[in-house]
Amino acid sequence: MSESEISLREKILNTSRSLLYNNGYKALSMRAIAKEVGVTATSIYLHFENKDHLLHTLIEESIEELSVSIEERVDEQASVVAQFETIIRAYSDFALSNSEKYEIIYMVRPEAMSRYPKEKFRRARRCYELLVKVIEQGVILGLMDEEDPLTSAYSIWGQLHGVISVVLNQRLDSRIDKAQFIEKSIQNIIEGFLVRTKVS
Repeated sequence: MSESEISLREKILNTSRSLLYNNGYKALSMRAIAKEVGVTATSIYLHFENKDHLLHTLIEESIEELSVSIEERVDEQASVVAQFETIIRAYSDFALSNSEKYEIIYMVRPEAMSRYPKEKFRRARRCYELLVKVIEQGVILGLMDEEDPLTSAYSIWGQLHGVISVVLNQRLDSRIDKAQFIEKSIQNIIEGFLVRTKVS
């Protein structure tokens, strides 16, 4: 693939991401993307087979960036508790610094995701399963008292997503400082989990 082709592909992805983020899934079409990019619809199809392929690529790239951003910050030589906190903070930092990429992971309709390739679902769970692994290590070491690390990790992810959504969707009470809200919420998630451990 030539440099110009790569550049066009990236422009298509960036434009699609922006249109999806601002206008929603239903408003996104190959024709609308082509018009915004300044090319013919045929040019879009040279890079992406259809709308599903384009959406799946956007989601896959966002999840990959999220996974890498978390993995790069986790020190495997650090304590289990330190790794646990790092994962939570890295997830939050990525989401708040890359709102378009983060929200696209969750905003696509279920009917579109039902066609998402199964092998990509497995790759998409990387950052989530890193948290599961850390919890499992804590259980093995006797540091954490969790019967189901998988469910625990998903619960933590859900709590984080709720906090982040309040901020990104501007649903925070105007009397509350945003930075304090984020920090307090993260502390509550971490401390709430650690209350059930043998770690102070």
